[in-house]
Amino acid sequence: MQKKENSWFSDEWFWKTYGPIMFDDQRLKNSVYEVERIMELCGIKKNDNVLDCCCGLGRHSLELAQKGCRVSGLDLSQGYLDLAKAEAEKRSLKVDFIHKDARTIDYENQFDAIINMFTSFGYFDDPDEDLELLRKLHRALKPGASLFMEMMGKEILARDFEERTWFEREGIKIMLEYSVDLNWTELCNRWLFYKDDVMTEYSFSHRIFSASEMAAMLWKAGFSTIEIFGSFEKDLYDHNAKNLILIAHKDAD
Repeated sequence: MQKKENSWFSDEWFWKTYGPIMFDDQRLKNSVYEVERIMELCGIKKNDNVLDCCCGLGRHSLELAQKGCRVSGLDLSQGYLDLAKAEAEKRSLKVDFIHKDARTIDYENQFDAIINMFTSFGYFDDPDEDLELLRKLHRALKPGASLFMEMMGKEILARDFEERTWFEREGIKIMLEYSVDLNWTELCNRWLFYKDDVMTEYSFSHRIFSASEMAAMLWKAGFSTIEIFGSFEKDLYDHNAKNLILIAHKDAD
């Protein structure tokens, strides 16, 4: 028996049923270290206002709150936000989780830092909306503040590309299939979940970016200085890079 879904991005049933198992324990544990590095690299301090744009389960939002930051976590998935709120309550942490499409934000000079993690960029149907979102994030930052982005860069994807991989978690067999489209501008994803003789399939695509493509877009969005690294340890973005990390700074004027 097969159930096929295409509107995965806004499908709350998907996020509540399968979303949480896509994050293993190690990835959740890594969030503690990642937040420590983000705070150091961006100069984030206790009581700073931080926006976690596309926060998902809130794993970075919660750690920032644990460090004493005033955090807003924004995401389109109410299912993820419900899980994030439950975890915040369990840990007695205060985070303002907001159910909102990132394209509709209208902040101005409000945040000391904004983060966008885990390749949570490039999913809109219209490519022009990528640049428009970056412009809105620039506007939302206080003068002198920074945007921290972490993603799978196109260069890393090309180096480590696998057409398919599979694993089993919580009694569910999961196969992930990938292909590249439109001259290396989009990554096509096909996720297959097998449980109790039922297969659920989700297919979607998102744009992929090289370091230079992201830097050019950030410049165009108004950022004055862009730093590029290949890891949270500030390694060079070269053939050994683990992540594409961009820190875009807004002018202090």
